[in-house]
Amino acid sequence: MSAPTHTTVHELLDYFGRCGACGYPASASLVTRQFADGSIDREVVATCGLPCGWRAPVSMRRMTAS
Repeated sequence: MSAPTHTTVHELLDYFGRCGACGYPASASLVTRQFADGSIDREVVATCGLPCGWRAPVSMRRMTAS
């Protein structure tokens, strides 16, 4: 796959999840990549709230049902 031509990152304020390494609450962002051929790739990436360094793609876990 070629390099993206445009990347945006949006913090997900309604994400609820924990670090996969230490269990501390994690935050998440939606990373959207657009490529020259017009295709778009979206990925939710979580990051530990502590400096343990954990960061991984995750499925979305919302705090609210809305």
